[in-house]
Amino acid sequence: MSSDEKIVFEVLYKKHNKIALSKKEMSQESGLSISTLDRLRKNGLGCSYLKKGQGDIFYPLNELAKYYTCTIQTL
Repeated sequence: MSSDEKIVFEVLYKKHNKIALSKKEMSQESGLSISTLDRLRKNGLGCSYLKKGQGDIFYPLNELAKYYTCTIQTL
């Protein structure tokens, strides 16, 4: 994990106090609708996720931190 990823992970962990987000929490965090998250996931795009049981989807914070640092560019 890069230093930028660690910083983002720590911020996310302090905010959510857990290591993975549900689809609803991910929607709120990212500003994307649940249907957009579903579409991205089905097309193999977006943040990596875990599928548990009968289809519960969770987004690990370390993967979200990695996704944010790779996709968000600053000026």
